[in-house]
Amino acid sequence: MDLLQIEDLVDEAVVNGDEVLNLSHRNITILPANLIKLCQLRKLMLNDNKLLMPPSEIVDLENLEELTLDNNNLTMLPTGMGKLRKLKYLSVCHNGLNVLTSEVGQLTNLTQLWLVECQFVNIPVEIGHLSNLNTLSLRGNNLRELPPEMGKLSSLKWLCLAENHLEDMPPEMSQLKRLTYLNLNCNKFKYIPKCVLEMPELISLHLKANLIEHVDDDTILSLSKLNKFDLRDNEIVEKPDHWRRLTYLNLNCNKFKYFPKCVLEILELISLHLKANLIEHEQQGGRIGQIIRTKLD
Repeated sequence: MDLLQIEDLVDEAVVNGDEVLNLSHRNITILPANLIKLCQLRKLMLNDNKLLMPPSEIVDLENLEELTLDNNNLTMLPTGMGKLRKLKYLSVCHNGLNVLTSEVGQLTNLTQLWLVECQFVNIPVEIGHLSNLNTLSLRGNNLRELPPEMGKLSSLKWLCLAENHLEDMPPEMSQLKRLTYLNLNCNKFKYIPKCVLEMPELISLHLKANLIEHVDDDTILSLSKLNKFDLRDNEIVEKPDHWRRLTYLNLNCNKFKYFPKCVLEILELISLHLKANLIEHEQQGGRIGQIIRTKLD
């Protein structure tokens, strides 16, 4: 779709007073200048286009609440993003941005921030200003460390840090007292970070494909609300005793040589996965049968 056609769509939206404009999947390379006339716009979708230059036209849309820029060719976000003070949802996934502008800290009404596969190597400390943020995804970047200021995200409930190069998390992240979901899959953790043990509302913890060899009993005792624990593809040999409250337990692709007897004591267990360990098939089947009968009783 050429620029003139896009301009016509924008003019039509202005005349109609539209609050939502979907310009996704239109092979757009640059935005029309008349976009700034959309002063009433609350939701703008520009995903799956070919935008290369920072779309500076959007920073004057001060009533904007949702902005999607996924799957473009952007290498930076426009200067002045901080002016979008009403923005609640921002997604810029699958763009080679490399750097996240510090202006993101001015978007204090954000509740959701999606930054998947943007080639980030660090996160600005200003992210700690996002006190209303409840959902954050940084999956598939090149992060080796996180800023301590992430501990200030007091409203955060859902956090994905999968597919990075993290070995630890700052102790300040123990302040994330509302967090219920944490995904640390495919990093370089050798142990469960201590700050995780101080997240009292955590229900779902994912640590697939790390380098963990051992999990202390205290881990499970500390996380009293945890019911889903994914430890696939690690180096674990023995399982802790105190996993009683779990309903989902995935231990695929570890190094168990025998079926852990303590699994029989997990009274609420619904789903158990032990594929690709070193357990003899007959032994595994017999023990699982015992678990099933215990739950039926």
